Amino acid sequence: MAAFSGKKSRKCKKLYALITAVILIIAVLLLLHDNGYFGEKPSSEIPKGSAQVHFIDVGQGDCELIIADDGSTMLIDCGEAEYSADVLRYLDGLGITRLDYLLITHPHSDHMGGMADIVSSNIEIGRIIMPRVADEYIPTTLVYERLLDAVAEKGYSIYSAKTENIAFGSGELQLIKADYSGGNLNNYSTVLRFTFGENAFIFSGDAESEIEKDILRAGYDLSANVYKAGHHGSSTSSCAEWVAAIDPDYCVIECGAGNIYGHPHRETLELLSDYCDAILRTDINGTVVFTTDGKDLTYECLGQG
Repeated sequence: MAAFSGKKSRKCKKLYALITAVILIIAVLLLLHDNGYFGEKPSSEIPKGSAQVHFIDVGQGDCELIIADDGSTMLIDCGEAEYSADVLRYLDGLGITRLDYLLITHPHSDHMGGMADIVSSNIEIGRIIMPRVADEYIPTTLVYERLLDAVAEKGYSIYSAKTENIAFGSGELQLIKADYSGGNLNNYSTVLRFTFGENAFIFSGDAESEIEKDILRAGYDLSANVYKAGHHGSSTSSCAEWVAAIDPDYCVIECGAGNIYGHPHRETLELLSDYCDAILRTDINGTVVFTTDGKDLTYECLGQG
């Protein structure tokens, strides 16, 4: 009887050790996942003399990061509040502790919902830029109020977006602000053209065709290798004249899988396909990273997180 009890005891010890090992493995895997070791993993090393543009997957929203050859940084939008931790983790993975510029293209939550968390984080911010909205249309949303509170608590200021050129490493940021004062917040979107050597990128937030045509009439150079499709690939943006002026080689559409808006719209995809060698989508390709030395331009899709 004693021998039988001994065998049973040894079996229990082995089972206990196995269960303990499984629990430890699961704990380690969860820890690694939380620290970004699975899914999207940005590279913290940028080739010397190169710049990068990251189109960060935040579902049905916009978020882009530009890193110049001298390490200067600009974050454009950040998606809904539910993605703020992901964006902060992404920035941390790149070793970013300062954002020289924070551009909020316009005050819709799918572009700035998590911005209060970005501002409240340990990341130092140089300048926050956001378009001034006509008084009667200033948002009363909670995410907008949280952003204003976070800015005040940090002692920052918000600079009204205006048309201007900003030196950015060996490249240049050109902000284009159309004159608009109506009730469509999409049309307050600040358009940005980033040039680096022979390559250029266009970001237009959710600006719709009305604003695109106003900017075209003003005569700006909009030519670019990479176009971040306006308004998540909606047919209300990316009018034929606008796309022709950009004449992009690549297009990135930031949208969420199975979104209720049907983005990107079929007619927009058909139009873009007439120009682009590749149309990349965050709902399919995940985060997309472009790297350029001023001449060559390459991209990498990091896949779904």
